[in-house]
Amino acid sequence: AAAGATPDSDSDEDGGVPHAWDFGELIRHPSNLLRVVGGDIPGLTRPWLYFGMMFSAFCWHVEDHYLGSINYMHAGAPKTWYGAPTHAADTFERAVREIVPGIFKDAPDLLHRLVTLVPPAVLGEGHGVPVCQTLQRAGEFVVTWPRAYHAGFSHGWNVGEAVNFGTADWVPMGRAAVNDYQHGVGKRDSIFSHEKMILDTAKAFVRRYGYGDESSREDQSLRAPWIARMADALRAELEIIEKEQRAGRAVVMSKGVKEVAGKENEASKHENEDENCALCKAMPHLAVVHCARCFEIAEKIEFEQAVARARAEGRSAAGAAWALQGGSSSERLRRMGRYHRRRRRNRPVFCLGHALDGNCGHGVAELVMTTNASMDELERVLGALQK
Repeated sequence: AAAGATPDSDSDEDGGVPHAWDFGELIRHPSNLLRVVGGDIPGLTRPWLYFGMMFSAFCWHVEDHYLGSINYMHAGAPKTWYGAPTHAADTFERAVREIVPGIFKDAPDLLHRLVTLVPPAVLGEGHGVPVCQTLQRAGEFVVTWPRAYHAGFSHGWNVGEAVNFGTADWVPMGRAAVNDYQHGVGKRDSIFSHEKMILDTAKAFVRRYGYGDESSREDQSLRAPWIARMADALRAELEIIEKEQRAGRAVVMSKGVKEVAGKENEASKHENEDENCALCKAMPHLAVVHCARCFEIAEKIEFEQAVARARAEGRSAAGAAWALQGGSSSERLRRMGRYHRRRRRNRPVFCLGHALDGNCGHGVAELVMTTNASMDELERVLGALQK
C-alpha cells in the first residue's frame, strides 16, 4: 500500500519516511524532468486516482507529450491492458485511420480525444500492429513507455493510481511530440513548454552536479551513469533549441519586430507559460511574439465589459480591474484557466516560426517579441554542459 501513498503525505504507515515507490517521490526524483514543469497538472505533475467498475474502459491513447507512465493498482478487481510498442506507433495510427476513415475525416485529432476503441485482434490480424496483453492485479505496477499506445478495461470495482514521467531517454520523444502537435494531422495544444522544461532542467542540473565547475571535474567519474546520460541528452536538445532560437529571433528582428525582456514577477511567469501559438499550438515560452495594438484593444474592451458587468450587478465600477483577473490572489489562481482561455481568444500570441503570419492588419511595427531567456543565458548553460 505504501507504494501508492498520496503525493502530499510526509510519512507512511511504517513511520515517518516516504516510501521509495510513493508516486510523489518519483515525481521529485532528479532523473524525472517533469519535476521542473511546475503547475498542478493532474496525472502529469500530480498523481491521479482512477476508480473502475465492471467493463469500464480506457480508450487507445498515448500519454501527453509522449511521456512514459507508471500505474499502480491499489485494490479491487483486475484490469486488462493492451499495448502496442513504441516502434509500432506509426503503424497503429495508420491502421486506425484505415479502420474508421470517416471519423478521422471529421475529427483529425481523434486519437487525442481518448474516445477510440478498436479490437486488438483487428489491429493485429488485419493491419500488422503488434499488440501485447497483460492482466494487472492489486499490488502490481504497469509501466508504459513513451509513445506506446495502450488501452484496457476493468473486470470489476477497483482503485488505481497513475502519474507520468520523463527521463533522459524520453527527451527526443518529447521533441517529436511537440513537432507532431504542430505539424501532425490532428493538431493539439501543448501541455507545457518543452523548451522551458529543458532549459530549467539543464540549469538545475548544472547547479546540482557541478557541471561547468572545474573544481568538481575530478569527481565526474564517481557520478551515477544516469547523470552522464542526462547531461548528454540535455546538451543535445539544448543545442537544437539554441540554434532554433538564434535563427528565429534573427529573422523576426530583421523584419522590424521589437524585442523586450520578459517580466520576472510570478503572475507574468504563470501567464507566459500558459500561452500557445495561435497557429501551430506550440508553447513558445522562450520567445513569444504578439501584436501590441491587439493587446491594447483587447485590454480596453475587457475593462469596459468588466465595468458594465459590475454596474449591472450593483457593484462598484472601481473594482472592475480587480474582478477582471479574479479578485484576491487565491481566487485569481482558481479562475486562471478561464481567464487564459479568454486571453487566447482576444490576445493571440505566436511562436517564432509564425511571428509574421498573423492577420490582424496592424503591421510589423506593432509586433513585439518577449524573450524569457537571452541567447547569452542559453550559451552559458550549454557551455556548462560541455564535456
